Amino acid sequence: MSRESNNPDTLFILDFLGKQTDLKVVLDTVSKWLEGLIPGSMVTIMFFSENEKHLNLISGGQYFTSAYRNALTNLKIGPYVGACGAAAYYRNIVICEDIFIHPNWKRYQKFLIEENISACWSVPIISSEGNLYGTFATYYRKPKSPTDDEIKKLNHAAYLTALGIDLYYERQHKNAMNDKYHSFFDHHPDTVYELDLHGNITQLNITSKKINGFELEQIVGLHYLNFIHFQYQKITEEAFKKATEGHIQRLEIQIYDVREEKYWADLTFLPLFQNKKIVGVFAIVKNITDRYKTEEHLQLLKRGLDASPNGIVITDATSNHEIVYINPAFLKLTGYSEKEISGRNCRFLQGEDTDINAVQEIHQALKDKREIQTILKNYRKDGTWFWNQLTLSPVWNQNNECTHFIGTQQDVTQKLIDEEYINYQRTHDSLTELVNRQVFEELLDLAFYKKGGMNNTLAVLYIDLDDFRNINKDLGYAEGDQLIKLVSQRLRTILQEDDVLSRFAADGFALLLNKEYTQEKVTQTVEGVLKILALPFNIKGHHIRLSASIGIATDTEEVENFRELLHHAIHAMHEAKNEGRNIWHWYTSGRNTVHKVNDIQLRHELIMALEDEQFKLFYQPIVDSLTNKIVGVEALIRWFHPERGLISPLSFIPLAERTGQISAIGNWVLNQACKDITEINKNRPDQLSVSVNISPIQFKRTNFLAELRNTLLTNNFDAKLLKIEVTEGMLLMGIERSVEILKAIRALGIKVAIDDFGTGYSSLSYLRQLPIDQIKLDRSFIQHLPEHKSDAAIVIAITQMAKTLNLEVVAEGVETEEQAKFLTESKCNYLQGYYFAKPVSIEDLKVILDRLYFINT
Repeated sequence: MSRESNNPDTLFILDFLGKQTDLKVVLDTVSKWLEGLIPGSMVTIMFFSENEKHLNLISGGQYFTSAYRNALTNLKIGPYVGACGAAAYYRNIVICEDIFIHPNWKRYQKFLIEENISACWSVPIISSEGNLYGTFATYYRKPKSPTDDEIKKLNHAAYLTALGIDLYYERQHKNAMNDKYHSFFDHHPDTVYELDLHGNITQLNITSKKINGFELEQIVGLHYLNFIHFQYQKITEEAFKKATEGHIQRLEIQIYDVREEKYWADLTFLPLFQNKKIVGVFAIVKNITDRYKTEEHLQLLKRGLDASPNGIVITDATSNHEIVYINPAFLKLTGYSEKEISGRNCRFLQGEDTDINAVQEIHQALKDKREIQTILKNYRKDGTWFWNQLTLSPVWNQNNECTHFIGTQQDVTQKLIDEEYINYQRTHDSLTELVNRQVFEELLDLAFYKKGGMNNTLAVLYIDLDDFRNINKDLGYAEGDQLIKLVSQRLRTILQEDDVLSRFAADGFALLLNKEYTQEKVTQTVEGVLKILALPFNIKGHHIRLSASIGIATDTEEVENFRELLHHAIHAMHEAKNEGRNIWHWYTSGRNTVHKVNDIQLRHELIMALEDEQFKLFYQPIVDSLTNKIVGVEALIRWFHPERGLISPLSFIPLAERTGQISAIGNWVLNQACKDITEINKNRPDQLSVSVNISPIQFKRTNFLAELRNTLLTNNFDAKLLKIEVTEGMLLMGIERSVEILKAIRALGIKVAIDDFGTGYSSLSYLRQLPIDQIKLDRSFIQHLPEHKSDAAIVIAITQMAKTLNLEVVAEGVETEEQAKFLTESKCNYLQGYYFAKPVSIEDLKVILDRLYFINT
């Protein structure tokens, strides 16, 4: 074979095989070469199919008819299948010197004469790895036996054919691998660098330019460490070394782009093999900065959920709503462990007495995939129950699909108990447990409104104990309280259904007879009151007899509203006092006529008062409880009548409200207060604020906000130094509209305070709705501090509640050092009252501020 290999023809063929890429041309060339070496030979080449075990003619078919070519299609190999089928079967040369007598050709006898062939020699074509490619055969027109030289030439031709096929397949494999390489390298969605074994960059893909901005000429030849953040260079070098040893490496590091901005990357080192040797390394870089940010954000959210003081659970949105997350606060709240409740439905917290309506409401919200907040009774692991304020919210993914629900749980048991207690204390007198003045007025107003044009008669009795101050002084406050409590208990005994009894003042009670009462029935009731009060009271061994002066008023007289009816009863009580006490007095219309005449005259004089500047503002200081520093003042109007002298606001404010003059007076107060405080604050390092009371009539006017805004602009007054005081009863007459107005006031920068807090009938739920900054404790809670434990408890409860709601507390009517000290210790923010200063004129206020920067108590 070596001689054949050195033959010039063979060398030409070998050179040709190395250059030619068309397999058909290669096979035809080898065939023609052999036909030239063996005269009279006709060469055919057949390919072998490994799967079907068939041979098919691919070269030399031009020598035969189509019928014979078809016979050579899908030729099954075997020991008796001609020369080619047998050569392929035995993988050895098969010589058929005379095919007419050879047993392998019996099935092909019909083709032999027509094809004019008599001999066939066939050699298997074996690959360099020993695989059968097919057969190489020579046909002859006459019977013929091969010489040794011809057999050598036939085998050499088969060898060259196998070599040509090997080269073809190797070239195909290399082309396929090259295509795969370029497909992987050029079209990879991430940055791909080709590195040599020293770590120098030799190539980069198109994506690298798009993502990192690098051009090929910028970085080819540079070492990859030039682009690795210094903190990660050591571990990257170690990973690269392992990759050069044949190990795939993957790590997350920080890398620089063309702008020298670092980003988080997922780096993979892949060994690059060539001829089974590692010749380099692929570096695949995926930008994972967004993933890192997302993971950091998720970790932050998880830490926030874990740190929340409220219990939080997250469930999936499947029909069973299984728990997938629980924070520590939830475990602490319920007493369960995470293992005990993961994967369960939250219904295990419910008990037999859990409100079915709340449960159904939750189920419907889950079904509707909407948010809900409710309070329901739940049970801990140890069986104890608690009121759970549950807020349930759906979680939506980017496809607007609800995937989870997040539930926030809060134990509000004590809060509800406190609210119920405080609400009761705010609406009832703590000593007698009767409704207080504010509630009585609201119920009287409601009864007056409901009565409308009906013929029912409303009667109001005002019962004032005679000489109680002296009795209280002699007995002592504690015994005096006990006496008042016993009086209230006796008065309850005469009540009929729907009657309302209230402790209206320290020693005064108001009674609303809500049924249809005749004068005779009212008289019987009043006589009954005097009779039960006359019976002796036993207080620590003292037998005390009381009397009372009672005023009576009914709506049979001409009255415009409930306040006028109440005023009539109080006025009649004073008449009873004047007539000798221990009697009752019925309000008469004659006296009312006099009052109406007086009102007409006073109305005219009110108009003149504004024009003649008879009004004057007095200011009562408001003190910081911790520093005793004056931080603000409350503006209080005074009327200095040229003939009548000083007229109390209690006399003219109600009239101004009835006549509509209150708006003009209110605007004057606002303007004057802003002017005065602007003057006061000149050159003062600490600016004083001013509080101004607003009438319900003025508050509800449509142009109130515009007038308020104009006052600030006209006086160039800093809005944050102005506080508007309103009563809670006034706000609750149309809560939604009141909230709108209060929000608009606060939007101007003005603070809002609720005056006389603690005397109203409103629920604390309303207080949470109101956008306010401050509450002012009614003086009725202050006057008996700190001796009266019930008042002390109310004050402490209200200040704690205010702190929870981020509200400031001002105490009015502070008159003693003990009161100031108690309120300060109770965390009341600000104090106001005669103990610090009476209301003073603007001139006197300037003197006080000049002399005393701090009030020394």
